[in-house]
Amino acid sequence: MKRDPLPRGVFPKGRWYYLVTAQGNKRIWHKLSLIKDGLPALYAALAEARSQAAGILTMPALIARWEREVMPAHDQKTQKDERSRGKAIAAAFEDFTPAQVETPDCAEFLAQFKSKPRTFNAYRAQLREYMRFAEELGLRPAGTNPLQAIRTKATPARSRYITDSELRRIKVAAMRGDDGRPTRSGAMICALIDMAYLTGQRIGDLLALEWSAIQRDGIVFQPSKVRGSTAARVLIEWTPKLRDVERRLRELRKARRGFAPQVFTTQDGKAYTYWGASAAWQRARRRAGITDCTFHDLRAKALTDKEAREGMSAAKTMGAHATEAQTADYVRHKSARKTKATR
Repeated sequence: MKRDPLPRGVFPKGRWYYLVTAQGNKRIWHKLSLIKDGLPALYAALAEARSQAAGILTMPALIARWEREVMPAHDQKTQKDERSRGKAIAAAFEDFTPAQVETPDCAEFLAQFKSKPRTFNAYRAQLREYMRFAEELGLRPAGTNPLQAIRTKATPARSRYITDSELRRIKVAAMRGDDGRPTRSGAMICALIDMAYLTGQRIGDLLALEWSAIQRDGIVFQPSKVRGSTAARVLIEWTPKLRDVERRLRELRKARRGFAPQVFTTQDGKAYTYWGASAAWQRARRRAGITDCTFHDLRAKALTDKEAREGMSAAKTMGAHATEAQTADYVRHKSARKTKATR
C-alpha cells in the first residue's frame, strides 16, 4: 500500500515522526508527533517546530516580523491603521503560535466587530494576511488559512455627495480660523481641495505629487493603489481652472522657505503629511458647519460630475479604474434617476 509522502526532512522512527536537521556533520532528531495520530497532527507539530527554529514562538512575534518585512511597503496612513489593528490582534492571540490559530478562534475574535462591517472586514483582511505570511514562512501548511471560511460582511454603499455650495463654504472656512483671522495654511489647503476635485485623485497621490509630474500636456498621476496591479497612469489634461490652480501653487512655492520636490507643502516648505492635510480639512469642514463628509468624498464628487458630463468611460479613465463597476461605486446620484412609466 502506497504511503502518503512526508514533508521534506521528516522521517518515521519507531512510533514517532521526527524532523531531522543538520548541525555541521551532525544530524539532530526533533520529535514531532505519534505516527498513529496521522498527518494533521504531524503538520501541526512540524509548524510549531519550524516556528521555534525561526524564533517565532507566538502570534505577537509573527506580527512584529510582518511589520518589519512587509508593512514598510505600504503608505503612511495604511501603516498607522495596520499598526493599531496589529496591537489588538497580538493581544487577542498572545498565547497562540501561528500553527495553532484555527477558524473558530478567528470567528470569536471578529465577533466583537459584527455591528461594524467595515471594521470587521479590515480586521479579517489583516488577520488573513498574517496567516498568509505564516504559510510563506513555513509556519503553517500551505492552503490552511483559517480566514478562508469566514465571509466578509456587506457594507452599505456611501451616498454622501458634496454640493458645490458646501465645497465653497469649506474653502472659505479654510481661509479663516475660529478667530476670523486669515490662516497660514488656507491658500495651500484650498489649492489641494481644488486639485482633488479637478483631477479626481486620492489624497495620498495628491500629497505625493511632485513638480516633475506637471508637464506641458497636463499632470501625470500613477495611483499608488494600482502600482502592484494594473500600474495604470493617467494624464489629466489642462483646463483653465486646473491651470489657475497650478499658477496659485507656483506663487505659493516662491513664498515658501524651502523647495521640496512635492507640490503641496507646509509653511516651512516641507511636504504635507496625510495627517496634517486631514486635520486642516476637518477644521475647515467644522467651521463651515458641514457634517458627514470626508476628503475622500471629493474623489466621489469629481467622478460623479465627470460621469454626468462625459459618461462612465471618462470617469473610469479619470479614476484609473480597471472596470466601470469600480467607478460606479464612486458615482453618487444627486437626484432620483428619471424614467417614463411602463405605459
